[in-house]
Amino acid sequence: MAFQSIGQRLGFVSAGDEYRALERKVRRMESASKAKDAEIAEKDNALAEKDRRIAELEAKLAEMQK
Repeated sequence: MAFQSIGQRLGFVSAGDEYRALERKVRRMESASKAKDAEIAEKDNALAEKDRRIAELEAKLAEMQK
């Protein structure tokens, strides 16, 4: 049998139920935030790679124009 709080057994929402619901919400938000941070880091790395490649090509172009 699954855990039931006193509020669940008596048919009302207890302070503990509210607290546990808030904890679950915070965990979901933290998880979503970490996923978003990873996505942003991936995009930043892709942009850094593109910037590096542009710098290489600009250096080659400058060398060829001499």
